[in-house]
Amino acid sequence: MQQLKANITYIFTKAKADHIDDSKRQSYKSSYQKQGVDSNEVLKLNQFGFENDTQGDRVNHGGIDKAVCVYPLKYYDFFKTQYNLDLPLCAFGENLTIEDLDDSDFCIGDTWGCGEVIFEVSQPRQPCWKISSMINVKNLTSLLVKENKSGFYLRVIQNGEIHLDDTLELLERKHPNLSIEYINKCAFDAKNNQENIKDILKCDSLAKVYSDSLFKRYKQKEKGLQDWQKDSYSEF
Repeated sequence: MQQLKANITYIFTKAKADHIDDSKRQSYKSSYQKQGVDSNEVLKLNQFGFENDTQGDRVNHGGIDKAVCVYPLKYYDFFKTQYNLDLPLCAFGENLTIEDLDDSDFCIGDTWGCGEVIFEVSQPRQPCWKISSMINVKNLTSLLVKENKSGFYLRVIQNGEIHLDDTLELLERKHPNLSIEYINKCAFDAKNNQENIKDILKCDSLAKVYSDSLFKRYKQKEKGLQDWQKDSYSEF
């Protein structure tokens, strides 16, 4: 098995949700604008994620299969280079911003150790319109879908503590052909990936809610954005 490690650049949490009004839609609650933690902080995690973190929308966010949200640092550089976007820290509402690796390096069902904690990769992130709303960048959500740079979620399968200077280290890989990047490419073009999606849906490590959503895209042969991902906000 390939030895993979990723340094954690930033950890973000939010203890209380905000009320957001972007003047485009109805106001909503969100814990998207998280705060960075200091290097000397000890952070405890349980099956629902960081103990001092919360979600404003508990229907679509959080829970055991979406305990921790991860986003690769190199994608910030990509959007700067390709689209001239100077995005702020935690632009994607992630809990962990990681160095060295990206969505192509994480596969469904992987177990990763970090400090005392053991994580399991559960699903790609499904970016919604709130990313564009929070950052006030037109079509930012659409760009994540177009470029297949969603980030992903982790389950916590062993509770414990982590620090900012801990490292994510791959412990076991069950499904080496099911990277987050690969699943996104298939999901965002279900029409042309029917057989690939049938294989993905056989994976019992894939989060059920995501699996149900992917099955719907498969049946309807969808391509591109779903309605809840469509965004139209201020130009950058």
